[in-house]
Amino acid sequence: TTDPSHSSAMLRRVTAPAVRAPALGALLLLLPCYGGVVRQHHFAPSCSLTTAHRHRHARTVRISAVSSVDSVERTSAAAAADAKHTPAGLRDGELSSWKRGINPFELVRPDIEPLSCSIKELLKTDHAVLNMAAQHFFDRQTGKQFRPTIVLLMARAVGVVDTNAPGNDPNPPLASVPGVTGDAGKVAAGEDPFDKQYRLAEITEMIHTASLIHDDVLDEADTRRGGAAVHKAYSNTVAVLAGDYLLARASLMMARLRNIHVVETMARSLEALVQGEIMQIKATPEERMQMQLYIEKSFYKTASLIAYSCKSAALLGGHALDSDVTRAAYDYGYHLGLAFQIVDDMLDFTGSADSLGKPKLQDMALGLATAPILYAANEFPELTRLIKRKFEQRGDLEAAHELLLKSKGLERTRLLAEDHAHKAVRALDILEDSPSKDALVHLCHIVLSRNK
Repeated sequence: TTDPSHSSAMLRRVTAPAVRAPALGALLLLLPCYGGVVRQHHFAPSCSLTTAHRHRHARTVRISAVSSVDSVERTSAAAAADAKHTPAGLRDGELSSWKRGINPFELVRPDIEPLSCSIKELLKTDHAVLNMAAQHFFDRQTGKQFRPTIVLLMARAVGVVDTNAPGNDPNPPLASVPGVTGDAGKVAAGEDPFDKQYRLAEITEMIHTASLIHDDVLDEADTRRGGAAVHKAYSNTVAVLAGDYLLARASLMMARLRNIHVVETMARSLEALVQGEIMQIKATPEERMQMQLYIEKSFYKTASLIAYSCKSAALLGGHALDSDVTRAAYDYGYHLGLAFQIVDDMLDFTGSADSLGKPKLQDMALGLATAPILYAANEFPELTRLIKRKFEQRGDLEAAHELLLKSKGLERTRLLAEDHAHKAVRALDILEDSPSKDALVHLCHIVLSRNK
């Protein structure tokens, strides 16, 4: 068995010095993973392009840039609408009515149980330290693997359509790409679409875990899931590289799904993670007071991966990109993801450090103003100056917490979470009744009822 501390020391001798500016180091290593960012810096290919290829490349860049801007505008518009909307909460008995059918985690347990071991196999590398760091969370899987559970439930709930039928080609543009056949992405004879959807669940968990590793470096967090954060167990450098390695392996697995729409959709989730992190780092004092920014950031950092994974599950089931089913899958993930993050932000004030696996009031300690504090600031304007200076002065955390408890901030935050959970349930209305659909509804109940 390799001694982690010895191997870590060896790696530090052959790599760059430990990252002294975690935020900059992590982002610099993370940004090249995103095609849009690479294109903005005009990295030139090492080989010359033919005129036809150059024109095709330019057209691809333009289309990608337009669709990326369009995606940002749609997200901003939705966040603006949410910020102005006054949530009414759930009707009497509505939450209890969602607790139907079998527990969602039990329904997919036979598929979820081997997932960590499967991912560990996919992450194996000859480098001992990278191997251990990348598998750090998968060695001691203590959570319920929330995101892959959603993916597998959605895959079953949307069902499978005939991907070889006219109009259901997942890769219509590929015929014009040199070296790629036009039928890539179609389900071959005897191939089970659920196999690809299971791979999608693995990809989703790998991306999520990579984001946790990078977030802990950026936030200088000591613990994660009740244990040491990767950068504390090894070093900042090792943690950033381990996160990058997870993203690289996830990207390779995306390509092997052989579905151009799924690759683009999941690539957007990677782009969103970086956008959310930059949005959080670069927010001005005035922007930190805006509910719209909070909702946008919550989408980018949390809900985007869930929404795009749900959408991809529908696409791998053969549903068309613009179909009602695909849109419903995305909408469910969007609203469930926001409800999850909003409840998480509420638990930062109401939960215990032991149950959360992280220190209480950590968000404010990091200078972040979440929904409870933003709502409380509407009642107590003196919170404004504390939010704008990121709770940096002595006594700011205690003063803000005291004012929050006097306000209706937690109550209004609960209503906001309920509002998004309600919209997630309504998004499922067009799907046929099934145990998996019931489990997705039940999951909304679990999200609103959780205490850790």
